[in-house]
Amino acid sequence: KDGRPVRFSKRTGNFVELADVLNDVGPDAARLTYLLQSVDSTQTFDFDLVTSQANDNPVFYVQMAYARIQSIFRVAAERGVERSPVAGVDLSLLTHERELDVLRVLSELPDTVVVAANDRAPHRIATWVRELAGTVHGFYHDCYVMGDGVAPELTQARLQLVEAAAVGLAIGLDLLGVSAPEQM
Repeated sequence: KDGRPVRFSKRTGNFVELADVLNDVGPDAARLTYLLQSVDSTQTFDFDLVTSQANDNPVFYVQMAYARIQSIFRVAAERGVERSPVAGVDLSLLTHERELDVLRVLSELPDTVVVAANDRAPHRIATWVRELAGTVHGFYHDCYVMGDGVAPELTQARLQLVEAAAVGLAIGLDLLGVSAPEQM
């Protein structure tokens, strides 16, 4: 706390109750922060980091990725751009490095869930969700979904990609018991 480690000890009476943590940072921040760490490791919790609205805060970072995707859908609706059925979309147009990063991480979800369940290691899902969020932020920064210079066919392919990313984030966050807010 305040940039310094605080050691807890039941013997000396120096501890913080989980109820106090939940009151201070909320259940989403507490869950994801603890679940990012293996149960086999010493648990650390940076109150200042978890309460900040910065990309260093893993909870903010992941939830913001989902909210950004939802904002893409809102803008598309405002512009009258409807997502075509996936069967009629040329997904081979997704060739940008950032698009491929999102696809690669999405493809890892089934194996990640199996390993996490078999090893009783929820931190693997939390780590995967954070990695997917990172690829979504990179995509959002480097690849316009619609607008000037973006062909309608590419817009449709990218809308399918962000839909898949939204589903992946929602699944991962749901498995962790963390909310997926549509706006932040």
